[in-house]
Amino acid sequence: MKYILFIFLTLSSAVVLSDDDDFFLKERNDPTVENAFAAAKANIDVFLDALKARGSDASKYNYYGVYLKFTEGDTVEFLWLADVQEYKDFYIGVIISEPQLLTDTKYGKTIGFHPSDIYDWQLNEKESGRVLGTFLACATSSEDYLNENGFICSK
Repeated sequence: MKYILFIFLTLSSAVVLSDDDDFFLKERNDPTVENAFAAAKANIDVFLDALKARGSDASKYNYYGVYLKFTEGDTVEFLWLADVQEYKDFYIGVIISEPQLLTDTKYGKTIGFHPSDIYDWQLNEKESGRVLGTFLACATSSEDYLNENGFICSK
């Protein structure tokens, strides 16, 4: 049954999505994805420290994004949030990925979360425009793509 659902979702996604959408369906427990998420969590202090300096003269970054897991029933989808900032005793960000599988989670919605909810993160350097973090993109994209788009990936 799961295999049939996977095929159905894959085929229906191909029909619904345009050629330039970044949506792709991965098998659960994919080791590449799991390792990328583990690396992001292992380096989360880099992101959180940068976030504490956000808005100060000491800040080296102008973009703060996180990748969070959203669940509706049995449906799971990971989405990027931007404009991440501290708010009281947690963080907030705005969903910038267009949900493809979820129905109650909407683009543009502000979401509150805790650091333990972060699966991946991204910082953009003010001076160079280079991208730090994005462990999943680093693990799943071609070297040409990463170089062309300014990703700093640790090997």
